Amino acid sequence: MRIIDTKITKEMLSGDNFPQLKIGDKLYTVDNRQSTFDKIQDIQKDVTLTDKEKQDKTYELTLGKEAAKEINELDLSVESNVYLSFCVMGAVTGQDPDKLMEAAQKGK
Repeated sequence: MRIIDTKITKEMLSGDNFPQLKIGDKLYTVDNRQSTFDKIQDIQKDVTLTDKEKQDKTYELTLGKEAAKEINELDLSVESNVYLSFCVMGAVTGQDPDKLMEAAQKGK
């Protein structure tokens, strides 16, 4: 399984099975199945949802409701929260979150 360390090195680490996000000292398993990705795509297209609602629903789908709640309670800085979003999508798609962020910034 891949472990993405979001707090210390921001690097993807190799492993088996499902990817994981490391936030502080805790690991969160990420659901990277195609069905989950398809649901994320539907959420992103839903114009009735705010950006925060889209993020919350994406975290619940990929990390589970309990983990999403724990992460929301961390009250992360804006910078950390933005990076975490790229880490989640990087874990789902198998891409480097730093490269995803760079591509998004170039697209603006």
